[in-house]
Amino acid sequence: MIRYPFAPLLIGTAAATIALPAAAQPLTVTAETSQDLSQLSIEELAQLNVRSASKRDEPLSAAPTALYVITGEEILASAATSLPEALRLAPNLNVQRVDARQYAISARGFNGIQSGNKLLALIDGRTIYTPLAATIFWELHNRPLEDIDQIEVISGPGGTLYGPNAVNGVISVVTRDARDTLGGLVRVTVGDRERTLVARFGGALGTGGAIRAYFSGYDREDLPPGVGPDVADRHRGWQAGFRVDSQSGASQFTVQGDLFRTDVPALPGDRETGHNLIARWTRSFADSSLQVQAYYDHFERKILLVRDVLQTFDLEVQYNRTIGVHDLVIGGGLRTTRDEFINNLNPFRLDPPSRRLWVFNLFAQDRIALADSLALIAGIKLENTSFTGIELLPSVRVAWQPTGRDLLWGAVSRAIRSPSRIDRQLVNPPLLEEALDFNSENLIAFEAGYRGQPTDTTSLSVSLFYNLYDGIRSTEFSPGFALPIRLRNGYDGETWGFEAWGSAQLMPWWRLNLGLAALWTDLRLEPGRVDLSQGDALGDDPEFQLLARSEFNLAEGLALNVGLRWVGGIDTQPAIPAYVEADARLAWHVADRLELFVAGENLLHRTHAESNDAGRAQLVERSVHAGTRVRF
Repeated sequence: MIRYPFAPLLIGTAAATIALPAAAQPLTVTAETSQDLSQLSIEELAQLNVRSASKRDEPLSAAPTALYVITGEEILASAATSLPEALRLAPNLNVQRVDARQYAISARGFNGIQSGNKLLALIDGRTIYTPLAATIFWELHNRPLEDIDQIEVISGPGGTLYGPNAVNGVISVVTRDARDTLGGLVRVTVGDRERTLVARFGGALGTGGAIRAYFSGYDREDLPPGVGPDVADRHRGWQAGFRVDSQSGASQFTVQGDLFRTDVPALPGDRETGHNLIARWTRSFADSSLQVQAYYDHFERKILLVRDVLQTFDLEVQYNRTIGVHDLVIGGGLRTTRDEFINNLNPFRLDPPSRRLWVFNLFAQDRIALADSLALIAGIKLENTSFTGIELLPSVRVAWQPTGRDLLWGAVSRAIRSPSRIDRQLVNPPLLEEALDFNSENLIAFEAGYRGQPTDTTSLSVSLFYNLYDGIRSTEFSPGFALPIRLRNGYDGETWGFEAWGSAQLMPWWRLNLGLAALWTDLRLEPGRVDLSQGDALGDDPEFQLLARSEFNLAEGLALNVGLRWVGGIDTQPAIPAYVEADARLAWHVADRLELFVAGENLLHRTHAESNDAGRAQLVERSVHAGTRVRF
């Protein structure tokens, strides 16, 4: 019998229904219909509304940061069937599939299961970064791709607005308002490597609101062994949830929640389960706005005699106001987590096995219009954590728009990765003792970039970065090369590189997207230190990555999307070679509400390696699937 606390979701639905005022203003809502795969024009893409860069609404063309937007229509036109695969569309991310369940995803370096701890990700404002282990368990998030409005991917630090762990990038997944998804939808895919099912229904609620409920299920096959041992990584699972949106005058309410279960074929009873609930209220005034958001998140993982649990409660208040030449964003929040880590597989354990941690923060950022085309953006976040006390995370940016189609920007920022419980309190006496003096990993980042439209039918974004790191994790003997071993902050150094992407509408029926990223690193141990982990915390990253994607409208109702990616090799041992792979999707819109499609991923080779994790990496395999999407 599956045991799950359905009560929070039911209470949330009831609360949202009660919150709908009887006198709500009439709101026109229409049923969702299939999207035109020609998508937006280049000009419309430049004016896409984004929020992640400054926590206020602004057009993409004015955002002074390395920001790439994956639209919901792009996701549905691709071969992706999961969130991590959809993130391959972002040229400023490196995506490594480790096995059938796990992915390592990073921006600007430090990728890997062990080292991928410097990227923050959020879904509708709820962080999915796990502070217990300092990582993101991508396999725990199986939201229907049809619900995603857009994904905003920032490469570069975001600590001033998002706090610790937003070091090398921020991914913000924004789902659709329930009022935009009325009616029903069913999507089914069947393939040689996986099967998926999505069912969703949305309905009007009162005169100014709507409710959406969904179910998503999947069954994914084992991948063949790679540099890691052959493991049983086949898994199946489901996720279900709801979202309620309503509006009354200048106030908007959102309540949403999810629950999930994944069965892991390791030992009988192994599984991953969880649930969450978010409530958000926004009030708009003449020249300001106020937002209050709270969420509760719980997940539990039982795999190979190891059990870990994390409960999170988060409250955030944000106030935006325009005063003359100043656009202010001011806010604060608190987050408390309670974890539990029980390891019956080996002697390593957390001491204590369960602990509650607190994080308090205040932040402010001001965009000052120095002239019609020149702005200075300065901000700072004060963060107080249970482990490291007070941290200051400042940033300064300059944005110059010499024309309405071009933006030049530069930035200097500080970001940190705060210690996790595993960094500080993982023990195995007398071999390993707690590292109470393990401090935050630090970054000072220098960035510059350009975003613009060279012509009416082209767009271009280029960013350069130079990062100074200090205090990166190492594993060291006690003085005199004696036991016990402790985690230390032994590495420092630099990384530098560039990212560039652009689009060209070559013909009315053909659009080409290109992206290129390059990364060089010089990270080293401080003199006199020896790292027993041999650089596990430094990541395994290719120097170059090239993405190309063509979107074709072949005929009325017939669309072809083809993607090609070249990813450089990984030199750290065990080394893996560079690879070139392709994906494709052919879709036929039989009618306005009926779509048939066939898609393939990794089409050029039967298998290839993406991760060199010697403990778990499997080979990625060619896969083909067919499916249908029906709206009613």
